[in-house]
Amino acid sequence: MNLSKQNNPVVVLIVFLFLSTNIIVAQNSKDLEGWSAVQLDVRASEKMSFSISEHLRYRNDITTVSTYFTQVETVYEVAKDFELGVGIRFIKKNDDVGKKQGIESHFRYQLDASFKHDINRIGLSYRLRYQNKNELGFSEDEGDIAKEQLRLLFGVDYKLLPVNIVFKIKGEFFNTFDNKTIGNKINRQRFTLSASRKFKGFGKIALFYRVQDDLHVEVKKTKITVSKAILGFKYTYSLDFRKTE
Repeated sequence: MNLSKQNNPVVVLIVFLFLSTNIIVAQNSKDLEGWSAVQLDVRASEKMSFSISEHLRYRNDITTVSTYFTQVETVYEVAKDFELGVGIRFIKKNDDVGKKQGIESHFRYQLDASFKHDINRIGLSYRLRYQNKNELGFSEDEGDIAKEQLRLLFGVDYKLLPVNIVFKIKGEFFNTFDNKTIGNKINRQRFTLSASRKFKGFGKIALFYRVQDDLHVEVKKTKITVSKAILGFKYTYSLDFRKTE
């Protein structure tokens, strides 16, 4: 089905606003990071799916390993287009700042509620995520306090049929818990533009460009915004056991 003419200006306007905002933000970026991931998706049934992925991230203009981690997720479709998910992440973080340096081990879990729907070839998606992260090997008395966050994501995607490429724009906003109370300020925001394509018998390749702002960061008693740009690559291979008799 062809996209109606009425929708084309909407797509153009969204892309224009996204690129304009990111060009302005990118001019203030302090760092360029590189994120890469390899993922295996397993569709177990009509409603249940699983995934496992390996991630590697670089910072300092993609010259220094920042983190690498393994993530395992499961998603269950509660109703049409509405899903609940659970994920865990085992993280190795390269701490190369300060007197105490080395590889730190962290653990994170997340709870997701996601909804999506389509309007012709335009897809709209929404996700609310709660996540909890702490460093392993230390107790709360030793200074290890879990970092809790609520994250709200909005996404718009459009499939360009002649080349079968899906373009997606996402905006995500973070709210960090403070003393077990949800704060009233957004302290991190991300904006992402990505393109992905599926290849029969091979899998899906995605490339993305992302800008991340950490807001209200206190430096020498002054609150500033710390920005960075991120270039990313992700390869996904899928197995579908619904087709197995």
